[in-house]
Amino acid sequence: MTTVPRRLGVKFSLKQQPTLKPDDILPIFQRWIQEHRIEGMLIDVIDYKHVPYGPGIVLIADEADIAYDLSDGETGLHFIRKRALPACLSEALRLVFRSALEAARALEAEAPGDIVFDFSAAKISFLDRMNYRNESAIFEETREALTDSLSEIFGAPVTVSRFYDDPRAVFAIRCSLADSDFSADAFAQRFALKHQAT
Repeated sequence: MTTVPRRLGVKFSLKQQPTLKPDDILPIFQRWIQEHRIEGMLIDVIDYKHVPYGPGIVLIADEADIAYDLSDGETGLHFIRKRALPACLSEALRLVFRSALEAARALEAEAPGDIVFDFSAAKISFLDRMNYRNESAIFEETREALTDSLSEIFGAPVTVSRFYDDPRAVFAIRCSLADSDFSADAFAQRFALKHQAT
């Protein structure tokens, strides 16, 4: 299956728990709106910290939501493209990875050495229950195409696995690189992203 979902998300988790708290992220996102810090029309910031293991602090944009996400016991940056996705799944994945990487590196630049993301792995969420039910058959049907597309995005072979077994959960996969010498800067260069100033 190569159907493009209605919404597509990529989450990079933190390597370590930072000293910065979710409360500290809210003014950062608010400043991003004022300074047009990242691409897109940035609109508002919503605080969901009261939701256990929820989306945390969410920066609402016209075409996407960017969350300092607290779900699954893994704090990270979750970028969800909610409209205007390319018609080709591999191109849609590349677009969302590029945007997620841009936002994550911008957040790293806000607290160098404290906020550090693991870019060698990612959670990819297919937010479209009509086309992507969370079933093992759907995973097997999509595994080869997703592995090929994600290996091309990372520039190295990746492994993929289902993120949730519960059929009530969203269809999501975890992809990871085996390469211990993975370079976040080299990864960014694949998307023509410049190094974020600190």
